[in-house]
Parts: sequence; structure tokens; C-alpha cells
Amino acid sequence: MEANTAANPRRMDDTTRARLAERADTPPEMLFFLANDPVTAVRAAIAANAATPPLADQVLARDAEPGVRRVLARKLATLAPLIDPESTDRARRATWEALRMLAEDEAVAVRTAVTELVAEQAGVPHPLILRLARDRAMPVAEPVLRGSPLLREEDLLALIADPPCPETVGAIARRPDLPERPCDAIAGRAEERSVAALVANATARIRDATLLTIAASAGLHPSWGHALARRPALSEALLPALRDLLRAEGHGLPAPHPEAEGHPAAALDESTFLDAARKGARQDCARILAAFAALPAGAVARALEAREAPVIVALCWRSGFTARTATFAQLRLAGSQPEELLILPGGEWGLSPEAMEALIQGLLVRH
Repeated sequence: MEANTAANPRRMDDTTRARLAERADTPPEMLFFLANDPVTAVRAAIAANAATPPLADQVLARDAEPGVRRVLARKLATLAPLIDPESTDRARRATWEALRMLAEDEAVAVRTAVTELVAEQAGVPHPLILRLARDRAMPVAEPVLRGSPLLREEDLLALIADPPCPETVGAIARRPDLPERPCDAIAGRAEERSVAALVANATARIRDATLLTIAASAGLHPSWGHALARRPALSEALLPALRDLLRAEGHGLPAPHPEAEGHPAAALDESTFLDAARKGARQDCARILAAFAALPAGAVARALEAREAPVIVALCWRSGFTARTATFAQLRLAGSQPEELLILPGGEWGLSPEAMEALIQGLLVRH
């Protein structure tokens, strides 16, 4: 059935207008008109419609309802690889401006909707990735900081030198295959959590000299010593000096290339933790959390056995895992019900960093 081009939307009921807003064959001028509809469901349908003209998308990017803007964000983010910020074409320029506005939206949930679809994509506009990487909300910035292939080494160095928030450096420290210069820059900041996260990142390309410098300060930063003691694949040339330094600071150093249950330690990552959680393998989960959070394995294992949801979420946070992983861990390892989740809509942590750090310190006291 063809869209009724002669119909007057003012004479239609809400359901009919919503159906018209969903149709791919609705005329562009009708879609533009419905972008200003008083009913939220109609505007949301326009936001989701791939046939909606770019100028209507610009109108919807300023919509009063965050839910409408979030729907639009998901649609436009899928088009990001096709968008050229330098285009002089009016329609393409309008699409870019709408996406840029959504990446700067006041609602974290809207900005997160953009991030979820572009964080690991190649070919999306570089200015968009930089804007998201500099976001002060970690649900927005962290997926980009840890996974975007478009962040250049110079971008990472600039973010480390002038981080939008303290968690920015820690997220970069957990980035796979982090190059030497950013590793040196993070170590040079000498911040407790970010350096511990860097050392716990088995794929980070940390120079031996940098590791020795970190080890020399392990007495002032116990978490660094714990992370160094668990770091896999230390070079044979580095091991003797590192062992002596850590021993002097009261930390042990295991034999190189440690393995557990057939999994090389170097392969441990967030995906390994999720696989272990799916299988209900609490000992493996505890081992991985302890390595990433730089905490005693025994204390972490007891927390998991106790099924304490706030502590499990705090451990995921301390390990640098995403809010989505923390949600899954709470459901599977703590047995929580959906209404009890400590991760809020939009991927925001329900507990403050101070509260989660206090829970971690409580574990250490009990240990």
C-alpha cells in the first residue's frame, strides 16, 4: 500500500501518524512535518526511519525527549563510516551536524548510544572519535579509549598529558597492544591506579627500564608490586633485577610465563573473565579479577564465594572492566535479580568511585 500523500496528518489519530512515520515510502516533506509531532512515539518512529531527510534528523537531534535522541543516535552512528565532516553537500553536512550534536548531548545515555556503535569501527570520522574519547563519562569514553583503531599514538599521548578526568588514563592503560611511548607517559604520571592497570595489561609494550622504575617505587605503591608479581612474559634479562627489587619491597615474583588450567596468563582479558563467569568457574573469575585489580587472590576468591554483589561490581570496576561486564558478573556470580542491578540505565555505575574503593579496601582489611 502506498503512503497517502494527500492525507492531512492533523486529521489522523496518533496510531495512524506513528505508522506513517515508520514507512519508507512516506514522502520526505511528510516525514519532516512529523519530526515536530507532539506525540513522542511518532517522533521516535521518525528518528528510526532511514528515509527521514537529514534536515529532519537535525530537528530531532534537539528533541526534548532523550529517548527520541537516543533512537536517532543509534541510527546515525550506523552511518558514521559514510559521513564526511568536510563535505559541502547540504544533506551530508546536516547528517554530520546532527551526529556531532548527539555526541555532545547532555544525556549520557544518548552519547553512549553513539559510542556503542562506533567505538571499534574503522573509517568513522576522526573528530567524532576524539570527541567521544575526551568525554568525562566513562561509559562514553572508555569503549573508545580501549578499543578504537582510529586513536593514533599522538592522540593517546595528548589524552594522557591532559586527561579530561582521572579515569581517562586508566582506560588507556588497559588498551590492547599499547605502544611504548604511551606506556612511558602513563608510568611517568606515577598515579596509583593507572600504573597498576598498565602493568596488569599483559599486552602493553612496557620497556624493561620502565618496569624497573615502577618496581623501584613498589614500596610506596603496593598495587604496583602485586601487578608486577603477576605480569606474564617478563624477559629473562629483566627477571633477576626485578625479583631483587620486589623482594626488597616485600613482594614475590613467580616464575616467568605462568599458566593456569591451560590458559596462558598473557591471554587473560575481559573476554576470558566473561567466559569463566558464563561457566560459573568462580576460581578462574577470582584469579582474573585478582590479576587485573592487583589484589590478593585469596581475598577476591572469598568475596566471590560470599556472592556480595556490591563487592563483585567494585572488583569489576577496579579491574577496568566495562559496566556491561559488571552487570553480567552481578547476575551470574552474585545471583542478583534484574531489579537489584547496581549498573544504571545508560551504563552508569550505581556506586560512586569512593564507595567502590572503600569496598575494595574492606577486602584488604579482611584479608
